[in-house]
Amino acid sequence: MASKGLKRFREAGLTKVDSEGKERFYIHSAVQDPMGRRVYCVVAEDMSVNELVPMTPQEMTLVKIKYGDRIVIEDWTETFNIQPSTLDKLPEGIYGKGTSKQFTFDGIMQLGT
Repeated sequence: MASKGLKRFREAGLTKVDSEGKERFYIHSAVQDPMGRRVYCVVAEDMSVNELVPMTPQEMTLVKIKYGDRIVIEDWTETFNIQPSTLDKLPEGIYGKGTSKQFTFDGIMQLGT
């Protein structure tokens, strides 16, 4: 049985069935970023960072190399098709909206230095 939230997303055309047959939130109309950036959910082991951060795949790799197991990065563009422009359009109070513009690749690389 789908949750009320999932039903509303389905009715709005905002779901996708993955290869395992699970239905999940997905933005079909999002346009790919012209600079090749993707949106990554970046979570530090100590929870000092838990943000959506637009970065290129190369930048994401450098963050992984620098922090190793101390940080977890998930590609939300791959999972939900959330693009950097999607973050700009989100209303205040939505996950990542208030602080996502504060965290950039350069800011993440400066943490703890």
